[in-house]
Amino acid sequence: MIVKLFSSEEEAIQEVPKGTTRKLVVKNKGYLLIHSNNGFSVSNELCPHQRASLVKGTLNNFNEIICPLHEYRFNLKTGAEASNKCGSLTLYQIAVKSDGLYIEI
Repeated sequence: MIVKLFSSEEEAIQEVPKGTTRKLVVKNKGYLLIHSNNGFSVSNELCPHQRASLVKGTLNNFNEIICPLHEYRFNLKTGAEASNKCGSLTLYQIAVKSDGLYIEI
């Protein structure tokens, strides 16, 4: 399923500034829109380790989101946890088009 999140990339940048995240709910499931230094990513909202919400996670300069519970670091390109302490974070395709920002879930 393809879901339109914003009408333009500029709107997305204004609503989710670089270095921040935003929880999304699509079909009663939580996702996380992440705006890192490398652009936008979308992942599951919950950490694959113990299902803590990543909404309060932090971003680092290595293009990773850090879980607030145990500080596991997930690569925003691959989803892999940096130390292989747990499974990977599920990432979803994101597309910036002339008429908006879309995700495929």
